[in-house]
Amino acid sequence: MVSALIVVFISLALAYVLGEISRKIGLPRVIGQLSAGFVLNIPIIRNYVFAGNLEFFSFLANLGIVLLFYYIGLETNIRVFTKNIKLPVMISLFNTLLPAIIGFFVVRLFFGLSTLTSLVVGISLGISALTVSLDMLEELKLLKSRLGRLMISSGAVDDIVELFLIAIFFSIFNVFGNGNNITKILLDIGIFIMIIAVFRIWVIPLSLKLFDREKSSTARFTGALLLVLLIASLAEFLGVGLLIGGMVAGILVRQTILKEKTIPSWEEHDISKSIHIISFGFLIPLFFVSVGLNVDFSSFLQEIWFVFLLTIIAITCTMGGTVIAVLMNRGTFREGFILGWGINPKGDVNLAVAALALSSGVITKNIYTSLVMMAMFTTIISAPIFKFLSVKHTYDRDKKKKGVL
Repeated sequence: MVSALIVVFISLALAYVLGEISRKIGLPRVIGQLSAGFVLNIPIIRNYVFAGNLEFFSFLANLGIVLLFYYIGLETNIRVFTKNIKLPVMISLFNTLLPAIIGFFVVRLFFGLSTLTSLVVGISLGISALTVSLDMLEELKLLKSRLGRLMISSGAVDDIVELFLIAIFFSIFNVFGNGNNITKILLDIGIFIMIIAVFRIWVIPLSLKLFDREKSSTARFTGALLLVLLIASLAEFLGVGLLIGGMVAGILVRQTILKEKTIPSWEEHDISKSIHIISFGFLIPLFFVSVGLNVDFSSFLQEIWFVFLLTIIAITCTMGGTVIAVLMNRGTFREGFILGWGINPKGDVNLAVAALALSSGVITKNIYTSLVMMAMFTTIISAPIFKFLSVKHTYDRDKKKKGVL
């Protein structure tokens, strides 16, 4: 039997190599990381490498999910809703809700899937991968452009919208999926809210001050990690869900640092940077490998037309929602069209939701495989088109400026 350390080494090394190859050919790294899972999922490799190690590997992958949502929470600034946010809010609402609602009704009415399964599919179609979009912006040096600012701000709002969508999903899942009555669910949610209030007022500020006594990034990282593990565990215990717990923990830590005068504001960046390194450098690549490991290619061939339909809904509705929002705010069709392709990629949060839904028994392996392939196809299609259009847009803009001058 291959040791657990060798399994982690093989998985991480293959994810890195294929991720770099993907980047070199103009695709996001997540495609290479998913492909690493596909390679390791070949029966002869899977049976030899992962024999006796799948449980440990799944634990690391799930920890990666929690830290991914924690990082999203840390990067989510609630204050964005208070200024210059009309267009990003509209973009987020249209490009999230349109594919989610249409996807839900299409699979519910035409494929006869259950309400819970249709809800998972709809949410997965509506969630965009901000990390993939940021990677493209960084590569093209467009982070500070108007296009980049719109993508980032709408992505930040997307995180909030997605938080509510996921919260609704888990609430419905707990009511109907676990056989719990609505009274108990509401009571558990109420208890969780009270716990969060206590954490925000006392626990988090005291903890951050305690772990900052050494003035060490290591100590601050330890404190931040303990907080997310505790809050996520409480959220899971109360049936709210690990993902919600992780994101709420990140939002609370950020808001506490921004509001507490005794805590230096740069600590938020220090904590966020530490979480980003351990997450995106180690655990999240393993999560994407685990996603690929759970894909059943025989079911993909059986459901290929279903995957094709999901991909069409995801792309056209996200594109359409973005263009509509931009036009309603007196923007141009071209700007909305380019922005739509930039927001289109799927591949982080929606895969985390799908993975959790699979492990909870809400969706089948066939549906899970379809959602993974949909995310992969939307990203493969959208990334090169966005890069081509944004480069051309930048060239035309610069040429126009030179002409004016």
